[in-house]
Amino acid sequence: MESLASTVSFLEQEEGWRHPSAFLWRAEVADRLDLLLLGAHDEVLKARAIGLIDAMEAIDGEGFASIRDAIRNGDGRAALGPWLDVGIPSGQHYDVLDHVLAGVLAIGEPDVEQPAPPPGMVFYQPTPARHIIDGVSRARIVDSDVVLDLGAGLGHVPILVNVLTGARTLGVEREPAYVAQAMEAARGLGLHNVNIDAGDARDADMSGSSVLYLFTPFVGTVLRDVVAKIEQQARDRCIRVITLGPCTRTFARMPWLRSDDPVPSAVDRIVVFHSAPG
Repeated sequence: MESLASTVSFLEQEEGWRHPSAFLWRAEVADRLDLLLLGAHDEVLKARAIGLIDAMEAIDGEGFASIRDAIRNGDGRAALGPWLDVGIPSGQHYDVLDHVLAGVLAIGEPDVEQPAPPPGMVFYQPTPARHIIDGVSRARIVDSDVVLDLGAGLGHVPILVNVLTGARTLGVEREPAYVAQAMEAARGLGLHNVNIDAGDARDADMSGSSVLYLFTPFVGTVLRDVVAKIEQQARDRCIRVITLGPCTRTFARMPWLRSDDPVPSAVDRIVVFHSAPG
């Protein structure tokens, strides 16, 4: 079995993890070192391992700062270019792109007064970044769109969609602490076309949005009421509804929506619906 000593010796000689773009390698190796440090007793060896972890965090920090600068200069899409080929994403796990996005946004853990969601709401779970990229591509979001995230959480979707497309992005989120953190991150990146409000999705102003996004933020009667409100918008104009997770099956049953995407895989991949007004 791989030992702490052999891992540390290997990493001290290896240069690959020091490359600025080697985020995944550093993330995996740092996790491995943390695990191997459990129960270690050799103080000198522990110090060498911790020194490697600190070096990895410093390199990551420089990389995150570089991407933040690119976003502020309007070059965010190019800076994220190495991770934009997501293929056919599936599952709701997180990967290296989420690690990068978390480092760039640098959003702290919000102080939530009532952690348990009220009836009809679900616990917050960020959309994996590869699904956001997939949705942007397949829904053909462009800078003239207005994208509304219903259940925006910490703002990953509005922020990343704006960076990738230049579209105006909006969000509604019931938890004010999440909204405050998301807006601080957006303003820190100079993203003035991102706006997230605290409130109930059932009361959201959808009138100016051309794209609506939901990562199953609610269920039951709350979802029913939100679907009904979206249907009202779809009667008069063409809109796109992007979904991920179990709520996709609810939207798939709506006769006023159509999709060319395979709904049986809805839990694992973004599905894009188009309205048929009239």
